[in-house]
Amino acid sequence: MVGQSELKVIEEISRARNLTQRELSKRTDISLGAVNIILKRLINRGIVKTKTLTPKKIEYFITPKGFCEKAKKSYNYVLKTINLVKLIREEIARIVLEEYNKGQKSFVILGKDNLADIIELALKGFNYERVDDIKEIKKRDALVLIGESKTRINGFRSINIADRMGKIYWGVD
Repeated sequence: MVGQSELKVIEEISRARNLTQRELSKRTDISLGAVNIILKRLINRGIVKTKTLTPKKIEYFITPKGFCEKAKKSYNYVLKTINLVKLIREEIARIVLEEYNKGQKSFVILGKDNLADIIELALKGFNYERVDDIKEIKKRDALVLIGESKTRINGFRSINIADRMGKIYWGVD
């Protein structure tokens, strides 16, 4: 299986085959020596092939096996992301249901980022509104679910979902 650094090199080669190792190093933010080692490893595994253009110029290109490895890695990344979104949505739904069972009947989603989108998915079936700005909140008794981690509000009961998820999944305070 291809590692993260190897995948970066493969992606850059698939974008432009006539890159030097120095250019690959700059584009991938991997040291020149590491790029050299990665290229040798990829060539030995049949993922990358070379073509000598001049005595000092080599062209790198991805083999069908290399494209297959890149596709597998991309698929696994997407699958991990989908599973993480599902876990986060389930945790948000658990938090909302807990608040609902305590008597909270109205919710507001504050934010316009991806986390606010996930919060909205978790709130399907509940009474909620979504706003981009705190000034747009109409119900004073609503529980505000904040999607953006830096947002702080006064005068409303709120749960900062970004902060809560950070503590649960990433150990961030």
